[in-house]
Amino acid sequence: MDRDMVNCLHYLYQWGDIPLSKLEHEGTRSMLFWCGPDTRYPLRGMEVVVEDTQAQVLRVPPGILNLIDSIESQLRSLPNPDFVFGYPFSAAIRAVGEQRPAFLAIPYASEFDAVKKVILDAADSTGFKCEVTGDLRSSAGTVMDQVWQGIRSADVVVAEITGKNPNVYYEIGLAHALGKEVILITQEQAVPFDVRATRRIKYDPLDLPQLRIELQDAFKQVSARYPFEGAEPRF
Repeated sequence: MDRDMVNCLHYLYQWGDIPLSKLEHEGTRSMLFWCGPDTRYPLRGMEVVVEDTQAQVLRVPPGILNLIDSIESQLRSLPNPDFVFGYPFSAAIRAVGEQRPAFLAIPYASEFDAVKKVILDAADSTGFKCEVTGDLRSSAGTVMDQVWQGIRSADVVVAEITGKNPNVYYEIGLAHALGKEVILITQEQAVPFDVRATRRIKYDPLDLPQLRIELQDAFKQVSARYPFEGAEPRF
């Protein structure tokens, strides 16, 4: 959808039916809500808005209104894993036994290489496969689009916040906006106020086996997306 379409939905949601006479004047676009020259009568013929030729109005079907109400309700606070757009509908449903997707936000510095390996091993041992921010740099395409797609596809995001790396915190913000479960790990005692309520593991870099144990426990507590998580299908 472009801005014209969003504006039209907004007006219809707030005002109800809009008379076609208010949208047209001698065959040209009205300035009621069109903001760009790219779309002419943008929502006619689409499922989200119908043109009632008998009543000479545009209206939003009740089912779409209910969907908008549901989304608005979810977005009155930070989303949780039930957020309707938290996952891509275009992605195939994961098969039974297939590893669950996870995303790892971690600084690129070599000092975190051993920590990264521990996180990936803990994920693998509990049925997860982590996509890593730094590994995307050599891939074709826009890195931030790939980061967004990786986070949106993930069941959980793990973030290493030692040193308060701004890239890592940006990715935490994306994860929270999508309603993702986030596991923070850090070598530091104090963390910023904004993330204090997030599940957090403080670890000693000289005791990475203990970090692995705590991460395994955290991965096991990630909420189930499908009924077959960790078991055979129930249907």
